[in-house]
Amino acid sequence: MCQTGMIRRGRGFVHFLISDSGLFSRLCRFSLSFSALMADPPDNNAYASASLADASLADASLAAAAAASSATGGAGIEGWPLSSTRPLSAKSWGSFTNLLETATAISQTMPSDAMKAMDDYRIAVERIAQKIVERTADPTEGAFIEETFAYKRLKGVCFVGHVKTDLDSVAGAIGAANLFDGLACRSEDNLNGEITYVLNEVANVEVPPLFDDTAGAGLPDENGEKRNVCLVDHNEPKQMVPSLASDMGRIIGCIDHHALSEGFASSKPLLIDIRPWGSMSTIITHLYIRLSSPISKSIARLLMCAILSDTLALRSVTTTDADRFAVAMLAKLGEIESPDTVAKQMFKNKTRWICNLGPYAMVRGDQKDFTVEGWKMGIAVLEVTDTTPVLAIADKLLLELRILKKEKGDRRGKENDVTAQLDFAFLFVVDVVKQCSVLLVCGGREYALASKAFPGCEFHVAKEGMGKAPGTTIALNQTLCDVGSLVSRKAQFVPALSQALASNFTCHRTRVTDPSYKQGTSGALLDRVLSNRQAEVRVSLDGQQLERDVRVAESALYDQKW
Repeated sequence: MCQTGMIRRGRGFVHFLISDSGLFSRLCRFSLSFSALMADPPDNNAYASASLADASLADASLAAAAAASSATGGAGIEGWPLSSTRPLSAKSWGSFTNLLETATAISQTMPSDAMKAMDDYRIAVERIAQKIVERTADPTEGAFIEETFAYKRLKGVCFVGHVKTDLDSVAGAIGAANLFDGLACRSEDNLNGEITYVLNEVANVEVPPLFDDTAGAGLPDENGEKRNVCLVDHNEPKQMVPSLASDMGRIIGCIDHHALSEGFASSKPLLIDIRPWGSMSTIITHLYIRLSSPISKSIARLLMCAILSDTLALRSVTTTDADRFAVAMLAKLGEIESPDTVAKQMFKNKTRWICNLGPYAMVRGDQKDFTVEGWKMGIAVLEVTDTTPVLAIADKLLLELRILKKEKGDRRGKENDVTAQLDFAFLFVVDVVKQCSVLLVCGGREYALASKAFPGCEFHVAKEGMGKAPGTTIALNQTLCDVGSLVSRKAQFVPALSQALASNFTCHRTRVTDPSYKQGTSGALLDRVLSNRQAEVRVSLDGQQLERDVRVAESALYDQKW
């Protein structure tokens, strides 16, 4: 594949007319390189172009750094010897071996938290922030081409995130809508405590309207029409607003940082921007820069908080150099002195909100389904600053996990479809302060898979004083698994469980879709309880949470009685 980069000299910046998702991330590894890129070179209008033929993204980054060196007179970056020959073709890249080795060494010692990132990128951030202001008044040629040809179709569309929404999903929709003069919508009515805290107290941004209730989004506008839609932070049809999932022909774009779903397809070409970064809001930030668009203080704060949320304050394994740099720059533009302080307050608000939800909503609030080799699993995650109040109700959470598996087979007005139920339901409780997690294990199938997916991890009783196990195929001391420093669903939990399933996994039960599938005693009793409406969910007397009448269901699960 051949891509062409254009480097303009004489205005203090280097801009590539290529859309490599890794280029920005690679460049972010070199704060010294960025300082060189932002330095004012001799005043001339010469152009250097490089044909990046059959090159890796790393090579493209090296070519960029080397070209920047030539733009500053060929002196190179201190300590990094470069060839005096400009990188006009791949043939000259052999002379950049030392640069690559140095860059690799630097990448292994990158900062692991927001304040360290701000310190490391301080000089680069200050210069780039100034350049962003200058570019807004005098956009680059690259920005003109990007806006006119690449991203023009996103103008005025509706941007919406996924159900079971999070801060990255909401912030990304708002940021993209602001950038492209579009309409930002939220996917569902209730927002968690972290989202409301950031919108109301940090960014001072209005809550976006509900998709289904908004003219031009879920409802026709005054002309009887609906806008085209760009998905943000998701592409899996199951995670879309239901009304949109049944009308996918309206989707004309997708901005995301998750793997492309097998179920995502279109009848026409789409504008897709998917990058392997820790947060979708990092991609939005990058687009502002590429398009020479101003980032207001409110939007900068909103996007910064979203990145901190999705990367657990830049400490998650999913964090990339692009995320670190973006947080440092957004903090500068948003006039935030301590991103860490903001992150801690965000997590505290989220923890308080989670613990007030009650077991029913805690299991369903951030839950996603996956299918591997015909096995269907649901993985829920709770990110809290203290796991104690969560584990204090572990027995009720285990029951809700078992019921969740059953309720996935519900068909409106029809009898429960066993083949649509889940084979496994897991709940990971992540301690964002200690950066470690525990896994609640609700049955024998879950234990069989967890013990294979997380070998060497210790199992314990989920709750102190808990007297009985949730079913006949699991022991009491197998209901909680300490998975140690694993904290990411996308990068750690799902891959580990998926790999175990893909390795000819078998257990005492067949897949629920298998014609020979038979339920155990507890499962069959729970089906009876649910079909007889003996475990109904209702709003609590104080109106603060959804609660279930669990008396009969608990007896079915823990005592095998009905």
